[in-house]
Amino acid sequence: MNPYARHSLLKIQRAMRALGYVVSGLLLSSCAHQYVEQLSQVSANAMIHHVPTANGVQECRELMAADITSTGAELDSSNIRLLNWNIQKQRNTDSTNDLRDLADGKDLILIQEASLREETINDVDSSKHWSFAPGYLLDGEVTGVMTLSSIKPLTQCSFVTLEPILRSPKATSITEYALSDTDLTLAVVNMHVVNFSLGLKAFREQIENVHHVLETHNGPVILSGDFNTWRRQRMLILEQMTEKLGLNPVDFGDDKRVRLMGNLLDHLYVRGLSATDASTESVITSDHNPMSATLAM
Repeated sequence: MNPYARHSLLKIQRAMRALGYVVSGLLLSSCAHQYVEQLSQVSANAMIHHVPTANGVQECRELMAADITSTGAELDSSNIRLLNWNIQKQRNTDSTNDLRDLADGKDLILIQEASLREETINDVDSSKHWSFAPGYLLDGEVTGVMTLSSIKPLTQCSFVTLEPILRSPKATSITEYALSDTDLTLAVVNMHVVNFSLGLKAFREQIENVHHVLETHNGPVILSGDFNTWRRQRMLILEQMTEKLGLNPVDFGDDKRVRLMGNLLDHLYVRGLSATDASTESVITSDHNPMSATLAM
């Protein structure tokens, strides 16, 4: 089975399972706010470094607008090496080796469907600083988006958007870093966007929340993740937001990113940076293929 067909089958299987849980999801909706509040507490406790942290869209906006003193560590503004990958909760045991190899030498590692366990970090590099934004809780295990970095971030914030059907949270993490040769700071947005929704309201809300936070930031921006843009209407909403913020898509020459119904799901956008190198790689250890890029001001 070719990768596109395999991915489509996996998505269909997920959708069928989702329909089976619609009733349960609706019954759980009344306790959704309490659930999200509990997860936001995990985010603050999950960080092994101590930096200014915010949970929620407005708090994140205020944190991004504040003047933060640099810790002294800076990313090289002429050579920022990045990896983005949805690792499908590491269901395939061989994904450990792929993640370790792909992450080697990277300054920023953005993971979606990452599990909040020690092995996820140690599989990459235990010396990395990491920030985790929790999303989904299943069988006592929290998964979400994780950003690992070669230097300590200046700030970290996260927020969640509930999928309308399952009421499961999809996470967004925003971290901020000092850069060499400039007083500007780099904002890095790691997103896993809502998937199961009949309309566009929840998708639009999550995208607009990012716009609300980033419109106060004057420095370079990296926006990356699994956007679940399997409908053209979803892609149009994403493009409208990126255009407003002056973000440009990174082009991949030999593009191996996975598509669903002909539409790309994973994207990488930048502002104030250009890609000196960008590549994708086909893997069998996840239903998404990783994106890598080297960026410079």
